Amino acid sequence: MKRIRIVGLCLVAVFAFSAMVASSASAGTYKWCQPMKKGEYTTSSCATKSAKAKKGHFEIKAVEACAAQKKGEYATNTCTTKSAKAKKGHFEKTTGRKYTATTLGANLATPALGPNAVECSASTTVGEITGPKTDVQVVTFTGCQLEGKKCESTALFGNGTPSGIAGVIITNKLDSKLVDNGEKAGGYKHEEPPVGHAWDELVSSEHEPYSSEFICGGTIILRTHGSVSGDVSPVNTFGKTTTVTFTPTGGAEQALLTEVFNGTEFIPPGGAPTSEETVGTNVGETAMEVVT
Repeated sequence: MKRIRIVGLCLVAVFAFSAMVASSASAGTYKWCQPMKKGEYTTSSCATKSAKAKKGHFEIKAVEACAAQKKGEYATNTCTTKSAKAKKGHFEKTTGRKYTATTLGANLATPALGPNAVECSASTTVGEITGPKTDVQVVTFTGCQLEGKKCESTALFGNGTPSGIAGVIITNKLDSKLVDNGEKAGGYKHEEPPVGHAWDELVSSEHEPYSSEFICGGTIILRTHGSVSGDVSPVNTFGKTTTVTFTPTGGAEQALLTEVFNGTEFIPPGGAPTSEETVGTNVGETAMEVVT
């Protein structure tokens, strides 16, 4: 069977926000500026401190998907159980946590599987920050092909999210978490970011452990699993737009694995090491920071 190297199915577009004021809170944490009685800031961007301590109306806080709120709709701090009566709960889901991301293309190489390439010309991501260190997202790749044969995501082996469109590969739902210096990524390499850097690490949270399954030209079937991390930039700076850079050398941990179906089974057993190279441009609903 043909040996192949995959270029294009990157698990990119993970989001990392920035902030204007560095905070002393937990490292590797999403933060935003929120209304708060006796806060330290006078403006909704948390750019200006109040003249006197605790006399402002805003504060930099860790991002929460569910927050304490009078007359909320939920009875629990996970916002999973509604109160018996409307507006009689003590918690409410927060808003402003969604984001989108785009790339102009991506390279995903698996040298052990050979020289051929799958190439995707662009991608878009829809995601949402879910907590101080986490988010969830789905990436859609377009213009995907192998040797002139269009590729599309499939569920022939139950490991993928079908796109039903030639040239379009949709990843399974992906979970990500922020990894800061002093913490180790969860991939098989267990690497950690250098001082002053934060990584955003992606793993599958649907059809685990597989992040994708796709077919090219109706004959070549591949699937990916493991984890991949991108370097977040900038950090400790407020803003809605930022980048996440995936590079195979000198960057965040690359711990992806790829397998190809040979007509009988997926090989190699457990998958072959895979590296990713791409840059995602991310835009959020609300200005945030990643504190390192």
